[in-house]
Amino acid sequence: MKNVDELQTATILLVDDKTTNLLALKSLLEKQGRTILQATNGNDALKIALNKPVDLIILDVQMPGMDGFEVAQFLKSNKKTKNIPIIFATAEKTEHQSMMKGFEEGAIDYLFKPLDPEITKAKVSVLLKIQLQKKELLEKNLLLEKFALLINNSADIIGVIDGATLKIEEINQAFSLILGYPQEEIKGTSLVFFLSNEDRTRIQHLSALRKERLSFETRVYCKNRSAKWLDWNVVVKDNKWYVNARDITEIKEVERIRNYLATVVKQSNDAIYIHDHEGKIISWNEGAEKIYGYSESEALRMKVWNIIPDYLQPDSQDIFTEIFAGEKVQLLETKRVTKHGKFVDVLFSASVITDPGSQQKSIAITERDVTQQKITDEQIRMLNSDLQRNVVQLEETNKELEAFSYSVSHDLRAPLRAVNGNARILEEDYLDKLDEDARQVLGKINNNVKRMDRLIEDLLAFSKIGKKEVHKSQIDTESQLKSVIADIGSVVQHKADIKINGLLPAFGDPALLHQVWMNLISNAIKYSSKKKSPQVEIGSITKEDGIVYYVKDNGAGFDMKYADRLFGAFQRIHDATEFEGTGIGLAIVKRIITKHGGQIWVEAKPDEGATFYFTIPKEV
Repeated sequence: MKNVDELQTATILLVDDKTTNLLALKSLLEKQGRTILQATNGNDALKIALNKPVDLIILDVQMPGMDGFEVAQFLKSNKKTKNIPIIFATAEKTEHQSMMKGFEEGAIDYLFKPLDPEITKAKVSVLLKIQLQKKELLEKNLLLEKFALLINNSADIIGVIDGATLKIEEINQAFSLILGYPQEEIKGTSLVFFLSNEDRTRIQHLSALRKERLSFETRVYCKNRSAKWLDWNVVVKDNKWYVNARDITEIKEVERIRNYLATVVKQSNDAIYIHDHEGKIISWNEGAEKIYGYSESEALRMKVWNIIPDYLQPDSQDIFTEIFAGEKVQLLETKRVTKHGKFVDVLFSASVITDPGSQQKSIAITERDVTQQKITDEQIRMLNSDLQRNVVQLEETNKELEAFSYSVSHDLRAPLRAVNGNARILEEDYLDKLDEDARQVLGKINNNVKRMDRLIEDLLAFSKIGKKEVHKSQIDTESQLKSVIADIGSVVQHKADIKINGLLPAFGDPALLHQVWMNLISNAIKYSSKKKSPQVEIGSITKEDGIVYYVKDNGAGFDMKYADRLFGAFQRIHDATEFEGTGIGLAIVKRIITKHGGQIWVEAKPDEGATFYFTIPKEV
């Protein structure tokens, strides 16, 4: 992965009412790849931050008019600027109470005057690096969401299939729309289930070939047992099939009809031919060859005037002009001349056909436009190729995002350890010299270090889940739940009444599903903890294609309009001061369930609790 400094530049806003301080700080921090903006009062600082992209603000606390605390309060209350990190610059004798106010207004650090150049440069570099990495991560998440929207809204089928078992692991909505099966009946089901008998053997043979790319057509059966044709293009990587399939049922039907008509025309004893507006013959069947004596190769080098007697050519030209204008001719008796100069009596019928691509008109007895069909086939091929590249690119982007998350988590550890170490030194060597306010500040630092450490751990856990393989086996769910509840009880003291309504066994990865139960039950206990009689209910429901498990509580609940935020990384509905947590647990749960080919959803009402459901497909 490229260094952050190679990817984007950084903009720093310096705010101080003394220009000498601004010049000194600018000289200290100015380097290639950085843009330094300056303001000498709070109003100017707010205007700059609202109108220009800023990555870090160094803000003097004591300024006339609007002081640094007021400026920070405005910045943190505005949606556009609330995420900009702020470092307060202040005199070395600042009271601890004042520092606490700064942290409450959103500051993430302090610089004490006179400034120590090395400390100042180090703090700014670390904070800029974290901010730029955060921005890059958000951009990659946005890109990933765009790819997901592209895939989910595609009219073509896009998905991932296990190359060995041919089980469908991921598939977009197009499969459901084309075949009529709901998503929950598709995931985890083998592709061969939807195929005709002859295609099943062929696809299983292709699976055993271990080729990097596959292209084939299959006939598939819809839920209503009607048949459709799909054109498949497959990229094989790590024994996974990244598939793109297009519904070509209509094309196949047109092809069948076209081939039938072509056979009828070709074998007809009547002369059937087509010529353009200049009279050039462009189609010639066996009947025409028999009647007029010209072979197909000869006829295609001729014009229609070769078979029209000279005396009839002026009248024929008038007739062709009327046909090109839209008139039809039915069974007109006329004369034609053969290759050997023999005149024959014929019944002539004709109409005009138009090439949709070029808008050129020709005369024929039937309408068969194959040019547009060829154009359509080429467009299909190009779209399939583009969609294949999109699937591969999405996979690579996902891997890069996981690697990036892992790297960011490790990079954050170094400054965090430094903060933690310094706080410990203060606590161990100087605690008896600190007043009560200072001890409270030190406590807040320790608490925030622990919270940051939990966030990093959760980010690492989220990244690892994406790379972890699923090893499925039969699970005694009731025994697993007893172990989970015991583990929770050893860590968290609670008064929740946990009721288990009988649990069906599951076929999945024991370690991963243990984590699912830990997260869901811990959440249920946490969010019901403020109730007088907290209750947690756990159960399962059997379905044709799998088992639905649920965890229900009578806790805080939430408004369902926020439900889509629940399963995103670091997304929270409740404030951290109300219920602690980092917002990564449900994102991990969703990844695990998705890896099992299942689904997860929630039903809730404010102050009436929530019920989380997830499905585990049956063993195939």
